[in-house]
Amino acid sequence: MTSPSAAPTQDVCPLAAWGCRTGLRQPDWRLVSSHDTSDGSVEYCRCTCAALVILHEGELAAFAADHPAQ
Repeated sequence: MTSPSAAPTQDVCPLAAWGCRTGLRQPDWRLVSSHDTSDGSVEYCRCTCAALVILHEGELAAFAADHPAQ
C-alpha cells in the first residue's frame, strides 16, 4: 500500500530503490564500456541521471550515484 503523497508505482523508475533520480519508468542507459571477465560479461553504462550502472551478465549488479546533499 502506498501513501497518497507517494508516486504511483507505474511512474517510478525501477532503479529508484538503487538511487536513480530520473523519474522515468525506463531510464536510458548509454554503454560506456564492456569487458569479458573470468566471472562473465560486465558492462558499465551511464544512466540518464548521470549515475553509473554496472551490469553483470545482463543483470543489474550495482548502481553508483553521486548526488549532492539536499
